[in-house]
Amino acid sequence: MADSGFFDVPDGRLFYERAGTGPAIVWIHAAIADRRMWDREFDLYAQERTVVRYDVRGLGRSPPARAPYSDAQDLRLLLDHLGVGAVTIVGCSNGGRIALDFAVQHPDRVRGLLLVSPGLAGWNPELDPDGQPVYEADMARSGEIVAAWNAGRQDEALERLLVYWASATVGASRDSLARWMKENSHEIFTDASGQFGRAAETDTAARLGSIHAPTVVLFGDRDEPTMGYIVRRVVQSIPGARRVDVPGGDHLINLSRPEAFDAALTELLGRADGRSPGR
Repeated sequence: MADSGFFDVPDGRLFYERAGTGPAIVWIHAAIADRRMWDREFDLYAQERTVVRYDVRGLGRSPPARAPYSDAQDLRLLLDHLGVGAVTIVGCSNGGRIALDFAVQHPDRVRGLLLVSPGLAGWNPELDPDGQPVYEADMARSGEIVAAWNAGRQDEALERLLVYWASATVGASRDSLARWMKENSHEIFTDASGQFGRAAETDTAARLGSIHAPTVVLFGDRDEPTMGYIVRRVVQSIPGARRVDVPGGDHLINLSRPEAFDAALTELLGRADGRSPGR
């Protein structure tokens, strides 16, 4: 049975859920969703492992940030609060960015990383100038979506954002994601909490070579092209990292291609089990 609740962090609090027993997996959601994007995985993997998921500030049930904070520190405080030591971290998009920040700051707490189209603190287009036309096209598309929101066309903006990030997600998963996005729409479109979090980010992009935990990075061929440049940099910079390209996968591969996601996580857990963290 899962236990859940709120716990205090500096200038705020976070909502979390924990279930299962055994080696721990922490699930960190994308910035267009909340902890519920891991509903299937949370129940499935709790059968054999401890699973922990939580809402980052301003999303899901976690209140918005009102002062500068660190996502990596929030994660450390959560693990300490739960008495969890070393973990395998699964992070999607912004959740992958948090996982990477945590891994360079706390290598002794990381057994393995499964990153789904991760963000990367310290990355900017100038690092990969060959992709400039791609970045500009993506920025134009996202700018149009934000403009629709600001003009009061919220339903249009949400639908276009759903297509932008989750073009391959269908059926009940698509319906759930659309509902989560609508419920979190204020934070998604205003970035009210995220702007405080960026004040504490480190230059993780320059420190990826210090990560030695087994790392698998997933990238779907229906994701936004700019993400491919970030994925390439992460894979090239982390020693031994393995890239898995997922045909028909979008930005949220666990929703659009769950079988490919499970296969990658199973492989990673096999590598991480029995390995000493930080080595």
